Amino acid sequence: MPPKKEATKTKNGGLSKLSATVSASPQTHKSTNSLHIFVAIISFFALGVLSPPSLHAFRHAATQLDFLSSSSSSSASADDVKEEAQSSSSSATSLQLPPHTPCTSSNLGNYIHDTPVPGLHIVCIESLLDFDADDSNTLRFAFFQNAIRPKLYQRKKITARGTKHDNGVGSIDWNEVKHLMVNELRLMPEGPRQQPWAVFTPLGERIVGENDVVSTGESNAQILQALVSSGMVLVFQGGNWRWPGVREGFQRNIELSPTLDFTNDSTTTAKRNITIETLSMTPLVVSIKGFLTDQECDHIAELAGPHMQYSGVSLKDADKGKAASNWRTSQSAFIHSDADPILKAIDHRTASLTRIPKAHQEVLQVLRYGTSEKYDAHHDYFDPKDYQSDKNTMNLIENGKKNRFATVFWYLTTVKEGGETIFPHYGNKPLPRGYVHSDCTSGLKVKPQKGKVIIFYSLDARGQMDTLSLHGACPVIGEDDIKWAANKWIWSAPMGFTSDD
Repeated sequence: MPPKKEATKTKNGGLSKLSATVSASPQTHKSTNSLHIFVAIISFFALGVLSPPSLHAFRHAATQLDFLSSSSSSSASADDVKEEAQSSSSSATSLQLPPHTPCTSSNLGNYIHDTPVPGLHIVCIESLLDFDADDSNTLRFAFFQNAIRPKLYQRKKITARGTKHDNGVGSIDWNEVKHLMVNELRLMPEGPRQQPWAVFTPLGERIVGENDVVSTGESNAQILQALVSSGMVLVFQGGNWRWPGVREGFQRNIELSPTLDFTNDSTTTAKRNITIETLSMTPLVVSIKGFLTDQECDHIAELAGPHMQYSGVSLKDADKGKAASNWRTSQSAFIHSDADPILKAIDHRTASLTRIPKAHQEVLQVLRYGTSEKYDAHHDYFDPKDYQSDKNTMNLIENGKKNRFATVFWYLTTVKEGGETIFPHYGNKPLPRGYVHSDCTSGLKVKPQKGKVIIFYSLDARGQMDTLSLHGACPVIGEDDIKWAANKWIWSAPMGFTSDD
């Protein structure tokens, strides 16, 4: 059964959305410019300057100029052009397009898997230059359903004519793109136990979701500009970002956003580069070394020390009346970050790491394991069928619509012997005959290392409970060893335990 949740008042939260735009100078002679571009490309080929890969980059640079074009005539006055340019420049400073990730073989190699990942899809989006049509825009799509290479590549196109207000890619209707994605990827709509699907950049920035209100005009144009600028996008049926594992041992270098200056310490607000390493594909477990500093680890343990009590569990219907110590012998405490600047900074860092808004986080749980103390294998999610008589839990998860999505587990000390986090289903293996949940003999075992964190996902890319996420805490063996750890449970929707400040 899952660890006991802290009772707290729930309030509504919201998902963040990425808005994007780019400025462009008035295009009063579009057909002439197109002719110049065409002649330039032919000339570069003749001189051997452009090879096919560099042509792709050139095409992107050229189409970037057409993302946001405005209707203007050659007779427009200088004052009109100046006013329009100022307006465009002003909007560009407040909004930003995601970086471009073309669907080259090397880029796709960072996301394509050898075996299907149900619920994770890759879409390549390309804006095509049309030298013959001044007022039409075409997007070409390639789909990689379940994150694998298809046996037969099929590309789809959407073409729309420019409008009086927008003759760039913003003239294409998001609803038409959405309809194409639903059909090609077989996306399921939001339901009683299904979160709405969402589209992300390759680095986890949310662009748009199934139920986002996208009005015609500026809102529609921003979404289309962001999609085309990104080039490659990832679609998650479950609506939340999961770091694609790709393969065991795969490493991905990412940049964490600078945290807010809660501590008046410039080191906490600087951007940080980290490496995410895939430890397991089934279940999906990734590791990040050095996520926390030694000082932060010590601070968390010292802060929680006076509040530690023997841990409880959320009992399933079949286990009512049993003591928590039957499964769990550790001590724990829930620590709110509101009054502690260091914890607040780490909360924001965790949101940046997971690419999931802070409003999805539970309050921090700090754990202490002494010699021989352990926690038998369990799931962190709440299976509705196991809690039918527990109205509080059923209300919390909205009968299965919401659930714990991921666990970010922090190691605050290094343990010499024992104390590993074990995943018995490692490699998609079934549990052996006669298995008991206290068994620590087989499976993936992650050793505690001070400052390291792991992320494992209780829900799969579809947003469904992943039974393979079964995990436990092996007993600490060394007589003088103490395992300090902490965890952040991340939910599939905003829960109101914390806020996005």
